[in-house]
Order: sequence, then structure tokens, then C-alpha cells
Amino acid sequence: MTHEIDCHVLTLPRFRDDWMADLRADLAREPVNQHWMPGIDGDLGGARAAGFAVGAAPYVTSQDPDDRVLPGVYAALRQALDNNPSAPFAWAGEKLVLDDLTDIKTPPHVWPYGYSPRAHVRHGTHVHGVKLYRRECVTPLLDGIRAAGLACEFYLDWALAKPWNADAPRPVHVPIVGRLWRQHEHNGSRQFKRAHFDHVARMLGFASMEALRATTIEATR
Repeated sequence: MTHEIDCHVLTLPRFRDDWMADLRADLAREPVNQHWMPGIDGDLGGARAAGFAVGAAPYVTSQDPDDRVLPGVYAALRQALDNNPSAPFAWAGEKLVLDDLTDIKTPPHVWPYGYSPRAHVRHGTHVHGVKLYRRECVTPLLDGIRAAGLACEFYLDWALAKPWNADAPRPVHVPIVGRLWRQHEHNGSRQFKRAHFDHVARMLGFASMEALRATTIEATR
């Protein structure tokens, strides 16, 4: 059966086979077409752009092979986009867990107040979790995703939401936990440095990440 959501998963040798098997099972119960692809170590932007280009479904998403997806999240995200036709994407929250899925006693990344432009440029976990995009919004940005490098997902979300522009169509948040985000020694988020975000900010027309933040704060006073 073909679904209206294409979901790509980038694999690398450092990810455990049993974790990937669990994710395959999670996605098998969701209304998504699974596309498992080899990642490109050191070139997340190139690998992510290739993943978003696969398939022809009207909606696209991605998952990391070390996480777990909770039942029903993609149906909820699809409904949110149906209800908000101007939104470029929708996202659900997440809960941090240890590598054995033991709960980490921190609040889930779920935001009852919905999307906040200021939070989006100040906190990397604000727009983070399970995201569902309209393919027509992502396709024009594939070259940018490819060039953005490690912070390519931040580039994509900022390019679509334009938090510095008060008139831009906003993404919509579904305030539920949609995934369990495993914390372990190989988490890609451990590799981020300020230079990665400054690079993306320059791609978006700002001198630095600080300039992007300042412009957003001023625009949302």
C-alpha cells in the first residue's frame, strides 16, 4: 500500500541493529512509505537532501534510526496540516530517554502555547521531535539543505517558518509526545558548534546567528 507520506531514515554503521529494527516496526504501523538510505558521514546536509528528494508523496518526513516513534503521531500531524492549509509543516514533541529507553526526568518538549518565533531562534528543542512537511515547500530548498551541512534541519525549519518575519505563515504544533529521543554517546546533536549556526544564518541573509536572533526579537515585540 502506498501512503501520502514519504519517510526517509539515514543509517550509519554506528547505529545498533536492534534499534533500527524497533524503528522499522514503529514506522510499519504508521501511514508512511519507509525509505532506508545510507547516511553520508560528515555530510548530513547532502544525505538529508537526498532523503527528502526520494518518493513522490505530497508530504515528507525523516526519522533517526536510534529513536522510537509513538503510535498515531503521523495521523495527528497530517490532520494538523489539513486544518491549517497555510502552515508549511507541523511538528509534535518528544521525550528524552536513556539508551535503554529509561525515562530521563525532564519535562517533555511539548509546548501548549504552540509556535513561538522567539523560542524557535533561542532554543534548539522548540521545533524538534517529529516533523511533517509539505513536499512542495521542501523541494525548492533542497540545494540549501545540501549546502547547510550539519545544521541543515535548522536551516530548513527557519527558511520555512521565517521567525524574523511577522507576516510569514507559521508552522503548527501538535502538543503531544511523538517520539522517544534516545540520549547516547553517538547523538549527532553533540557535534554542533556555533560556527554551524552562523553558517546557516548567513545562508538566510544574516551576518550571524546573533543577528538572526536580534532581528527576530525586534520583529516580534
